[in-house]
Amino acid sequence: MKRLSFRLKSFLAAYFTVVLIIGVIFYGTSLFGAPQIVAPLCEFKEIPAGETARQKISVQNTTSQPLQLIGAMVPCTLCGCASTEGLPVTIPPGQSESFFVLFKATTAGQFKTEIELYTDNPEQTIVRLHVRGTVKQDAKDQPVK
Repeated sequence: MKRLSFRLKSFLAAYFTVVLIIGVIFYGTSLFGAPQIVAPLCEFKEIPAGETARQKISVQNTTSQPLQLIGAMVPCTLCGCASTEGLPVTIPPGQSESFFVLFKATTAGQFKTEIELYTDNPEQTIVRLHVRGTVKQDAKDQPVK
């Protein structure tokens, strides 16, 4: 009986050691696997209502393969609508490329939204670009005192 108990203990120790090693490998690759492409914050200071503002955005390719920004899903807010100019663009490994974000301001107020940039990278098909800013009241729309 002692011999069976020893074999069982040895088997269980080996089994749980293998499970632990596999878990560490999967956890490590999820943390340190494919580098993530991160877009910078796009911030518009004060845009006059009725105007369109442009902001140049640079995205760095931290992967070891060329990255193509294929297009974007651009939202509208209560203050206006965003759009992009200069896509698609291909970014070589370790380098950065630029495109423009435009915001057509319609109504005064603060806005905060997100543009989804679509990529050809199977590890990260969407890169989120945060856009925020303020639309100021147009001078001719202000009440006379």
